[in-house]
Amino acid sequence: MCDLRKAWLCAGWNLYTLRKNPRFYLALVMGCLLCWMLTDRTLAISRDFHTDLQVFEAFIWCFADGDSILYASLVLMLVLSAFPRLDAAGSYVSFRAGRRAWLLGQVLTVLVITLGYCLLLLICSMLLGAGRVHARNIWSDTATLLSFSPGGFDPAFAVTRKMVKLTLPYPALAQIFVLLFLFMLLLSSVQLAFTVLKSRQTGTALALLICLTGFILTPERFMQWLHLPLEFTFYANLLAAWLSPLQHATYMMHNFGYDLLPRLSTSMLLLSGASVALLALSALRMRHYNYVFSGGIAHD
Repeated sequence: MCDLRKAWLCAGWNLYTLRKNPRFYLALVMGCLLCWMLTDRTLAISRDFHTDLQVFEAFIWCFADGDSILYASLVLMLVLSAFPRLDAAGSYVSFRAGRRAWLLGQVLTVLVITLGYCLLLLICSMLLGAGRVHARNIWSDTATLLSFSPGGFDPAFAVTRKMVKLTLPYPALAQIFVLLFLFMLLLSSVQLAFTVLKSRQTGTALALLICLTGFILTPERFMQWLHLPLEFTFYANLLAAWLSPLQHATYMMHNFGYDLLPRLSTSMLLLSGASVALLALSALRMRHYNYVFSGGIAHD
């Protein structure tokens, strides 16, 4: 209990220091702008055809798509790249609280920031659709319109055909929110673990490498860059869905009962399991971590 209390104090100190970090405010603004840009197409259709929206549909249509998750994750990295703090102040907090409590505090900081950022995206998307929404657990007329739109209308809307038939807004919201959170948590865990193992630059670079790999392993780009014929579409989807962490976080790249793509529960287990393993690795490394001081500054 003492370690947990000290961990919360460490996390509170980390969050308190964000008030002077301009990247924190920049990330908030960019997150809101990103929501505005991503929801513009859905809201434009609702306005043009005078149809209503379910209150969570703007969020659902945006973040059921892998590219939207990728862009949102890159914005979050602006904030998370500042943690863990390994400067003189951070080393002093580590010394006073104990290394185990300090590391747990970093984990709590990551969880709070990631969850708060996901909630920010959800709230912004809800506010942008305000005025033409309902809260009933049924799909809106806009969703029905999108489900009958041509296949090439927008890649992000391809999922509507599955979702309108197989699920309802509230379950879809919960699943998409969890996938988004777990992918961002994975990036945060990679950044934390390899900052402690190697350096801050290594942690940030590996997190960005995962994002780049996810961008490359999008099935359409994968086929286009390798000049694969359309007959390989099934195999491209299968490989991307199983090999890319980003595709594991993409709702539309899952098994809804009639293909070999990963199930939602499988992807959630893989993403969360990888995060837990990286955090455990951080804990092991932190037991033997040595701060190096030079001119009053602690170096990792």
